Amino acid sequence: MISNSDNKISVLAYVPSWFEHYCEKGGGGWLRFKKIHELAPEANINYHLVRFKLELQRPLIVGVSLMFGSLVKALFQSLKIIKHAKIHLVLSPNEIPQTIILAYLSSKITRRRFVVFLNSVPGYGQIDSFKFEGKLTSYPVLLKAMRHAGQSWARTVLEAFVWYIAFSMFRSSETRILCLSPTVASELSELNVKGRIIPIYPGNGIDYRGVPLVTLKADENRFDAIYATGNFHPQKGIFEVVNIWVNVVKKNPGAKLAIAGMVHHTRPEVIDELNSLIRDLGLHLNVSIICDPFKGMTQKELWKEMKRSKIFLYPSRKDVWPLVIGEALACGLPVIAYNLPGINYAYGACPAVCLQNVGDVEGAAKTAIKLLSDDSLLRNLSHKARQYAANHSWTHVVELERKAYLTILNN
Repeated sequence: MISNSDNKISVLAYVPSWFEHYCEKGGGGWLRFKKIHELAPEANINYHLVRFKLELQRPLIVGVSLMFGSLVKALFQSLKIIKHAKIHLVLSPNEIPQTIILAYLSSKITRRRFVVFLNSVPGYGQIDSFKFEGKLTSYPVLLKAMRHAGQSWARTVLEAFVWYIAFSMFRSSETRILCLSPTVASELSELNVKGRIIPIYPGNGIDYRGVPLVTLKADENRFDAIYATGNFHPQKGIFEVVNIWVNVVKKNPGAKLAIAGMVHHTRPEVIDELNSLIRDLGLHLNVSIICDPFKGMTQKELWKEMKRSKIFLYPSRKDVWPLVIGEALACGLPVIAYNLPGINYAYGACPAVCLQNVGDVEGAAKTAIKLLSDDSLLRNLSHKARQYAANHSWTHVVELERKAYLTILNN
């Protein structure tokens, strides 16, 4: 048994080789783990990171061989660490299937507790139309859902098999699952999860220390609104935000919207569809993609653009706890988002977050017009946004992470 005192908790965690580079571009769940890892010593948590290569490079047979070799190497490396260090837990800090598989296998071999941290229900972002067959996710369902345009069947068959194995592992009764919010726990019930689920609240912090908090002068503003996302994905609202803005422009012909983010490698066609929509709606002078869509932009670059905007639009239809909303609040931006259970749970208490019914494009546009036309209201909500952000530190989140680990170890 470990007490909640000065006793150190040692955790073995698996991360892809591109871990830090991805976090520079935002990175969602991986960015969360990076923050946890950086602050872990303050909470007496010691992480041992094991890196592996994740991508299935082309040609496929070469990519599979390299990835398999990297996974085997990572497994042997972790076994050496566990042999020479007092490891209490083996962690998959994300829902990526390779991390789940590695963590599960090493935990079974070494008889350590196996823990998965879920930022969302596994599959979102990778599986286009996530479907359930009863309460069990079958391989044929995964195979059908993961078929992407332009992707070979061989690659799809392999990726679906990897996901199927990972699903089987994290549904084990011995698995302990940490997650961002009860909304994830509720959705997991559809996967027939047998292991214990522990929601953490707050599951994410806001990097208000890293975000410059000085309010810009009115004449320094470059955009009326900004939208940002880690990946240009239809469910993240990349097309919906343009449809919102066309309604704003009808009232204010000079209104300007900035779009920031990055194209996912499985959906390169999204950027062409986005440009076509902007052109067809006659918004080429009102909407700007402010970064290379295939490279994205760093967090600091995004924060700079946020500081030069007035409001943040985020009409995502699928999210649990978007860090980008917290970053926008830290930059002093009122936020307009859809009233998803996860977003309401994470940010619903903030007066600067204006929640609209999901799909209410006209309502979101009217709210944007109201905010942009009332400088006094805008300043008031900007102050409340920064105030809210300042009260949500990552240090507190790390302390909650330690308590969750103790709960797992002591039961």
